[in-house]
Amino acid sequence: MDDNRPLARTRVCAVIDDDASVRESLGILLETHGFEARLYGCGPAFLTAPDRDLHFVIVDQHMPGMAGLDVVEALRCEGLSIPTILITGRPDAHVVERAKELGVPVLEKPFVSVQLLELIGAEQRKR
Repeated sequence: MDDNRPLARTRVCAVIDDDASVRESLGILLETHGFEARLYGCGPAFLTAPDRDLHFVIVDQHMPGMAGLDVVEALRCEGLSIPTILITGRPDAHVVERAKELGVPVLEKPFVSVQLLELIGAEQRKR
C-alpha cells in the first residue's frame, strides 16, 4: 500500500461468487484484514438478503443466472451505490467497457491477495 491508512475502515464486505472455494478464500482473506465478510453464492441470494448494511462488494462476473454487472445495476436501480470490485477470469471487451461505464474496477483472476487489498484501499480513498 502506498500510505498508512488502514483498510479496516470498511466494516462489512459482501463476496458474491458461485465458486465456493473462491468465495471462502476471499472471506478468509478479508476477515484476516479486519473486515466482516458476508458470503453469497449468487446474485439473487445477495439481492434478497435482509441486511444491506454493506460498505463494499466483491462480485464475480460470470455466474449462472445473474452476472456480476447485473448485480451492480440492480443495486443502482435500488438507489444503492456501494463501492464494488468486479472479478473475472474472462475480462472480454464488452464486460470491461460496461464496468467502466458503471465506475466499477475489474480485477482479472487469478490475482494475488495484495492486488485485491490494494484495489479495496484505492476504492475506499475515492469515497
